[in-house]
Amino acid sequence: MDSIIRNTITVGLPTLMLFIAILATGKTGDAAVWSGLVKVGGSFGMLIGLGVLVFVGFVANSVSYFVVDSLLVRFYQKRRELEQEEQLVREIDKLPITNDLKIKLKWAVMHSIPNQNLSLKHIILKWFIIAATVNAVLSIVGYLGELNIFLELSSHFKLQYLLVGFSTFIFFALVRSKKIWLLVSAFCIIINLAEIVPWYFPAPAVAAATPGHNLRILHSNVLRSNRRYSEVISLVKAEQPDIAVFVEVNSTWAKQLSVLSEIFPYSSNQQESEAFGSAIYSKLPLKNPSVKAFSNKRKSLLSDVEFQGKTISLILAHPTVPIKQQSFIDRNKQLAGIGEYAAQVKNPLIVVGDLNTTMWSPFYKNMVKTGNLRNARSGFGILPTWPTFMPVAYIPIDHFLVSKEIGVLKIRTGRNVGSDHLPLITDLVI
Repeated sequence: MDSIIRNTITVGLPTLMLFIAILATGKTGDAAVWSGLVKVGGSFGMLIGLGVLVFVGFVANSVSYFVVDSLLVRFYQKRRELEQEEQLVREIDKLPITNDLKIKLKWAVMHSIPNQNLSLKHIILKWFIIAATVNAVLSIVGYLGELNIFLELSSHFKLQYLLVGFSTFIFFALVRSKKIWLLVSAFCIIINLAEIVPWYFPAPAVAAATPGHNLRILHSNVLRSNRRYSEVISLVKAEQPDIAVFVEVNSTWAKQLSVLSEIFPYSSNQQESEAFGSAIYSKLPLKNPSVKAFSNKRKSLLSDVEFQGKTISLILAHPTVPIKQQSFIDRNKQLAGIGEYAAQVKNPLIVVGDLNTTMWSPFYKNMVKTGNLRNARSGFGILPTWPTFMPVAYIPIDHFLVSKEIGVLKIRTGRNVGSDHLPLITDLVI
């Protein structure tokens, strides 16, 4: 009976996933199954979809073993308090379950208290093994992000994978578990440290700018549903940037931000939709403001800035959120377009915005490589900016990218102003 329950869980969960995917395709017959597998696999197709279902079945099987066993063990430990051990042992012998489970139940009946502790330790160990396994898989599959939306999404959480790796390593060391799990945890630590530590290495030395000759830019995704307008305005006044840029500006936010015209004599904005407008406010002259479509959605706001007798090109971008296949494709097209455009710009260039990707995404890496750009974070840390409502999941998706002619004096996050993004402030020198 226990094997039937385990097999049902093992097969049932992947089957349920496939069934939901088939319903989403709207197809019937044999074509529905193939289409469902393609749906699960995303852009890579049926093979990845099949692999995902197999992996889910493997995890479900592992979980079912100690869930089913622990429930039955707990059940007989409670009955032992009121019934005779011999009677319970005879009953267990007659149960239609595997011999391995019968032995566990008999041991639980005859050694109730010690076994309870052992069972709890066994359950905790199993969960840490599953955590280490899943962590290792997620740490690896992000490098295949160009193949599939789900694989790409897994590339963003390097810091979280590192913390889980440290946690499992310490646990397995304390309980003196099998060395294989120590090695798996150590692998997760090493592979994720390799992606995080370089961002804290000192950046190339940049001579300090002459007072008044450095360029401070503030970026904020204000969040269209945010109503803490005064806090954003106060932050801008406190930081005193030369340029302030904003995304996710709806018509209400556009009206509220207009008060900044008292500080910034130059401005440019685009209100492509009610939800996703952009705005640039500047103390420096803006020239040739324009709107450019790097894809079919969410146009970017461009402008040249006159600074110390030089012309600097500025791109304010806010690609789509890659939570669906089409928006994933569109976001990637925008990133590729920005990289190609940046490679052709002759002026010193600044690309700023909520790019809805981290530095570990293969699409981000292709963009900065094509455009000969570097992230202003280099040497200052990963500086996570989103989501403020769930710090444990913090990832860096707001960026300042600069061309080689531009030095970075400092970059940091600003205080929480009610958005799901932290502001990002950088001091540059040309």
